[in-house]
Amino acid sequence: MNGVVDAMFWAVIVVLWLPQISEILCLFKSGRGRRVYQPPPHPARLLFLIPAHNEELLISNCVRSLRALDYQADAMRVVVVADNCTDQTVRLARAAGAECFDRHDPGAPGKPQALVWALNQVDLAEWDAVVVVDADSVVDQDFATALASYAPLRDVVVQANFLVLNEQESWLTRLGGVLSRCRYEVTYPLKEAAGINCPMTGNGMCIGAGVLEREGWKAFSITEDSELYALYSAAGVRIHHAARANLRSQEVSSMNQGATQRRRWLAGRLWVIRTYGGRIIGSRAIGWHQKLDTIVELGLSSPVLHLLLAIAVAVLALVTHHGAQGRWLAEAALGSLAGLVFTTLTVLWNHPEPGPTLLAFLRLPLYAAWRILLLLGTLFTLGDKRWKRTARKGAT
Repeated sequence: MNGVVDAMFWAVIVVLWLPQISEILCLFKSGRGRRVYQPPPHPARLLFLIPAHNEELLISNCVRSLRALDYQADAMRVVVVADNCTDQTVRLARAAGAECFDRHDPGAPGKPQALVWALNQVDLAEWDAVVVVDADSVVDQDFATALASYAPLRDVVVQANFLVLNEQESWLTRLGGVLSRCRYEVTYPLKEAAGINCPMTGNGMCIGAGVLEREGWKAFSITEDSELYALYSAAGVRIHHAARANLRSQEVSSMNQGATQRRRWLAGRLWVIRTYGGRIIGSRAIGWHQKLDTIVELGLSSPVLHLLLAIAVAVLALVTHHGAQGRWLAEAALGSLAGLVFTTLTVLWNHPEPGPTLLAFLRLPLYAAWRILLLLGTLFTLGDKRWKRTARKGAT
């Protein structure tokens, strides 16, 4: 029996180490994914689609930021896809300078359905890529130029650099900002340098028109971004990270506001890995490192839950084992956190406001307890496929 228990401990510890193993492999491969940029003869033609359902509070700022892009006007098009809106979204979007596709289909609401409907209204042959920008976001003036630097775009996907717009608002947004910076300032640039796909995050996705023509949009789950990431990675589509294409979006500022969002993300990723895990592992279009990294990103994407599980395993090992064996198991479990600790310290070292952000970490135990409750609630509602909108605040 002791052998079985030890095997279970080591199995969990190996799983905990998988993200760090993938990052270490990226370090050894760093530079293989680096590209030599050669300006294309013509600017990439970019179709910006903004899916929006009752986004009157934020749609104007989003559209204005896109209309202010420093990019050739006849090489871009900004379209708001108003999905079953009952507020002033359509009027405000047009007043801000966007075209508007007004969709009314109460029987099939949702972001993926709205985007597929919109794509059927345009000729993809006229465009190099389709860029999806959420209505609660704003982009930097050189956003389009930074995406276009990965041209030719037709057969690749480029994920924009996703940052927190309201990072200074509360302790929760500061923690969310640290998490975003860890991913987009440290982890994803490492993947890009190693030639490993960057996860797609639903917002700031630049999808090549050739990819859409060849692979289509087949993702209709509650986390369509994770599903697209799984589908395109398994098919061998390259997904770049554009470190200079900055997009900023609202982070939820209260735990009540964020509960729906976090449950949706967790349930969606669990569904995606259960549905596409076999396809990813069995794919002949990608190597074993890409397979490992994709599974890791889909299955072990929450640093806080990783931290809690590592601590729980370490404590349990010390309680159930005596002497050196218990210490070895505990040290191995806690050692899986080394990469997470290094990444967080790197972000804090370079953070524009390290003091207040460090103080936000005092609330981490409260945040961790909340995440556990969300996890338990999510496990009991995995069958719920309804999309629930996250509440937003107006722009300040």
